[in-house]
Amino acid sequence: MISVTAAIQQIAACRTTWGKTSVPITEAAGKVITELAPNDNPSTSLAAPGTFLTSRHLATMAQSGIMRVSVYAPPSVAFIGVGENECAINRLTVEGSLANYRIPLRDSATASAGSPGMQKLLEASLDADLLVLCGDISPKIFIDAGVEQVFNKVKAHPCQAFWFGYSLTKTRVMLMPSNPFAVQVSAKLFLESYIRACWNMRPIRPLMLPYAEHRSPAVGQDEYVPAAMVHRNGLKVRAISFSGKTDIREAAQAEGFLCHESGHGSLEPSSLVPFYPWNDLA
Repeated sequence: MISVTAAIQQIAACRTTWGKTSVPITEAAGKVITELAPNDNPSTSLAAPGTFLTSRHLATMAQSGIMRVSVYAPPSVAFIGVGENECAINRLTVEGSLANYRIPLRDSATASAGSPGMQKLLEASLDADLLVLCGDISPKIFIDAGVEQVFNKVKAHPCQAFWFGYSLTKTRVMLMPSNPFAVQVSAKLFLESYIRACWNMRPIRPLMLPYAEHRSPAVGQDEYVPAAMVHRNGLKVRAISFSGKTDIREAAQAEGFLCHESGHGSLEPSSLVPFYPWNDLA
């Protein structure tokens, strides 16, 4: 079991290349540039490699006479879930994280954990660049399919069951828990971190915001909880009540999630805490 920071570092170290393509600037919004534009030195470049292109970048390029840009090509991503209801919920989360980077989900499937059907689906999906699974699945199934483990489990609730590895075909494999909120946290911290590493984007960085209330110490491992920003004598963040293992109604009202680190004791008003907004593509 490793820390979230170590997990993200190991995921980034396993980055690969998915290729690049040239597109007209009219189709480049939301894509990530692969090289300087224009192709000169960084001090005069309109956009550095790894820049998530917005209308502001593209308007400046058009004014400078640049009509095409080189951007990263999207990877091929497959999804396998366990259980009809949770599979549908978790697939939506994974699709949402991919959509933030204009990456389509190639295909998705459902199977019972430990069944021959699951093994076949896994092996058939190892031609994808990235395979994401959600559910209570034994890592043994990956070993049987020739997938090498990089790490297993992280010291963080509720995503401690996260597993990461790669196949002989170089498919990166991520196993997320079945808990829908855990999938939301895992997709943000791990799936998006991997995409960013492959595309030379800056790593995900939390905002350090003052906590608005009191919260008892996290015991044993870091706790990630849904949170919202509030204005109380300045911008602060507060945890949102989270009831039930699979009840994500409260999380739907959140603007992101905060990390209550286990070694920092209780959170008091104005304690600085890491806050991860759901949408942060800078």
